[in-house]
Amino acid sequence: MSDQKVTKRFIAGAVCPRCAEMDKLVMYHDSNDQQVRECVRCGYSDVMTDNGPQEMGADEVATRVNQPRPGEEPLAHEDEVQVVSIIDPNPGAKRRDH
Repeated sequence: MSDQKVTKRFIAGAVCPRCAEMDKLVMYHDSNDQQVRECVRCGYSDVMTDNGPQEMGADEVATRVNQPRPGEEPLAHEDEVQVVSIIDPNPGAKRRDH
């Protein structure tokens, strides 16, 4: 193995596919000269290929799109979805939008 130092560079404006944090992704080349993208906050990483990113160590990234909807049973790794109703604490007060 070579003692070559890996230079990691932040990707400005990039959003992590897993934790949705902005400006937490770094890009670097690994020992196999593959281009790797990694989140410094949650540890998400993937390898950039000609067919797009291929996540390392997981089948699918958890996103808002593939999470259960209200009334569906959540999977083992998911949080239960609950519907919240917002009620006006002072319904008789004068409204400014009329």
